[in-house]
Amino acid sequence: MRQIPITALTPGMVTAADIVSYDHDTVVPKGIILTETIIARLEGYSIYYAQIEDNLTEELLTPMAVPAALAPEAAGDSSAAEALALRQQVQNFSQAFSRCAERYENSLMKSLHRNEPFRANELLKETLALARQDRQEASLLKMLLSAHTDSASVYSHCIDTALLSVLLARWLHFSEADQMMAAACGLFHDIGKFVLPAGIPRTPGKLTPDEIAIIKTHTTEGFHLLGRYGSIPEPVKNAALMHHEKCDGSGYPYGLTGDEIDRFSKIVAIADIFDAMLRQRAFRSAMCPLSIIRFFEDNSIHKYELKYILTFLENVSNTCLPHRVALSSGMDGNVIFVTPVRNAPPVTHPENRDVADLQAAFYQSILQLSGRKNLSIESII
Repeated sequence: MRQIPITALTPGMVTAADIVSYDHDTVVPKGIILTETIIARLEGYSIYYAQIEDNLTEELLTPMAVPAALAPEAAGDSSAAEALALRQQVQNFSQAFSRCAERYENSLMKSLHRNEPFRANELLKETLALARQDRQEASLLKMLLSAHTDSASVYSHCIDTALLSVLLARWLHFSEADQMMAAACGLFHDIGKFVLPAGIPRTPGKLTPDEIAIIKTHTTEGFHLLGRYGSIPEPVKNAALMHHEKCDGSGYPYGLTGDEIDRFSKIVAIADIFDAMLRQRAFRSAMCPLSIIRFFEDNSIHKYELKYILTFLENVSNTCLPHRVALSSGMDGNVIFVTPVRNAPPVTHPENRDVADLQAAFYQSILQLSGRKNLSIESII
């Protein structure tokens, strides 16, 4: 154990003692693996030093060369071994993801500017390989969330959308062939953004009404662009055209409703907006998955195919169990239950409460966020 300045902390370090604020509240408990989010929060508490585990810090900072002594049998600490294994898995996934995004960009640019063939099947195959790194849906979603960056790249957003579309198709028990189709639809849904006029940002920030109108043309532009390639299936072209349509008719470009919208486009619409909300924008901060779930439930359930959106939200919320979260009040807590009823946010258990009568105090200390509209989950920590 050693004491180091907060400015020297890096993600992956493990706390050797509780990190407390000047008024003696525990900000980060002992044994927590630090993330960028946690480190950023510490700076807001005017905390200057932290006690960090020596050996575990070195292990987590060098995941590619794990000494034999750190094997679970020798370490006797399964939780540390699991954390190290997850870190390695996420690192491998992130590297494969970056390679896939780079090849996507190279292939599309060569097709658009050099009139070379657009190798859509190769890009789809590589994206599906990412989805198959772990066949457990929750594990893939956890890797997506753990490896997620705030990159504004349309390429990385398209790959995220493809992987989320695969997951939703699995959760809906689509056939293997239809799962592949959902991935293809997600992978190329925003391709129309690459033929927008120069000077129009591909990731909307603070835009003028005229710029917004031009941005919205990426749906029809994408449909026509994909139409240039004879091998592209109709559902993929339809997803480029319809992924901003809403079941209540409030979407664009045509204001379609219900069964007028292709079923794969309905899947991509959910995956697209979920990933977009995970990303930081010029006009708002990135949102955590639990906050996005609440947004869907409070504002837009009726805009999506009901079976699809409820299936998606249920599976995403289950992935967040159990998780420590930061609340908008400044408290930290643990998500202990996510109510399956629509419009009901997670139930959390705040920490740092003295417990005398365990049963009574436990139920008194539960915060059911559905009854507290001024209280929300800010981030998962």
